[in-house]
Amino acid sequence: MQTGKVLKLYMTMPDMVRVGHRMAVDDFDCDDNGIVGSRDYDDGVDKPIVLVCKKTYDLIEEAELVIGDGLMMEDIYVDVDLYHLNAGSIISIGEAEFEVTGPCEAYRYLYAIAPEIPELIAGQRGLLLEPVDYSTVLVGNEVKVIKEA
Repeated sequence: MQTGKVLKLYMTMPDMVRVGHRMAVDDFDCDDNGIVGSRDYDDGVDKPIVLVCKKTYDLIEEAELVIGDGLMMEDIYVDVDLYHLNAGSIISIGEAEFEVTGPCEAYRYLYAIAPEIPELIAGQRGLLLEPVDYSTVLVGNEVKVIKEA
């Protein structure tokens, strides 16, 4: 069974006005409305949680491009490559469980950072997650694949 660790967590704070600004946090709670305390929490719009694997940033770095932490718009950043997981797969992060709903394919904003990035990370931009078993997620939590679909 594949395991890894949470390296960083991000959330958009309600008092932040800049769209897409992610604040690094040590932990967050999540439930069926999203990340508790985030700007988009319980706003009536489905906002899946975005998980990005270190592999994405490694691919960008190997191409000798520089991009700041959190610019993949991730909520959860992990050290293990989970991009082989399909929709319906289940992962645990600490005590929380999440279902993979599909790949994150939002690339357009990356053209402004470096036009090469979307092609470089095609299919490895991130995974969209929905909470299944709610709990607190912490930096350093173990990440485990529970079920592969």
